[in-house]
Amino acid sequence: MPRDERVLRRLRRKVHELDRRVRSWAQCVMGLLPKGLTLLEDESYILSLYLAQQRRLNLELDAQGDDETFRTLLGRILPLLGSGKDDWETVQAVHRMVATRLESDIERACQFFCRDRNIPPVCDPTIDWRVAIRYMAQELHGIATRINIRSEYSASPQRFELALRARDLAMEVAARRRDMLTIFAASRESRA
Repeated sequence: MPRDERVLRRLRRKVHELDRRVRSWAQCVMGLLPKGLTLLEDESYILSLYLAQQRRLNLELDAQGDDETFRTLLGRILPLLGSGKDDWETVQAVHRMVATRLESDIERACQFFCRDRNIPPVCDPTIDWRVAIRYMAQELHGIATRINIRSEYSASPQRFELALRARDLAMEVAARRRDMLTIFAASRESRA
């Protein structure tokens, strides 16, 4: 097998692993949110994509902060002595590919949401609605990263902070959705 093909397969595997990792983390956070949030099913899906996107971004920043050791530098020259860690260019490529996938999925989900409701996907009310969901994801991500979700959540006092913040931000998203739907319902009635 040619070296380029091996590198390509390894890169694809890393992309799949990172994509799966950030999406599963986002689903864990979504599972922790209170059940009575005022989000529609489509909005919950978009929120989970934004959470995955935020998680990916933070993982990329963490990877960028890793310092190179003498062993990793030597590993670039003599691959047998490498530490097995990926070089920065590979890490960046993997993150760019996953970011593109997530952005594409977000865009597609938002377009389906708008199309189902006969709303233009790119207009001020729609952008405000999307910004509200993104802001909710950023806020929830900030709280959720301070908790070890898999083991400490039930004993963590931050679970209440997560629930309260989610409720408040979900109400903001619902208000933006209501504004968006009202504006376009009124414009359709005035045309009729």
